[in-house]
Amino acid sequence: MRNEWESMSTEELFELHQQMQSVLLEKLLAKKAALEDRLRQLNQPPSDAASAKPPRRVKPPT
Repeated sequence: MRNEWESMSTEELFELHQQMQSVLLEKLLAKKAALEDRLRQLNQPPSDAASAKPPRRVKPPT
């Protein structure tokens, strides 16, 4: 792989750099959007069904 890079021209290397930058930017933006969605979900107040506590268990006499 290193040998391939050494044989590439400056223009080819720069084009490769731009392609990699574009791909990484797309991945980063997708990850950021997913994290922001998850954060929005976590910051929502709980619904009535989710906030209802289950009944307490009765302890058997000891």
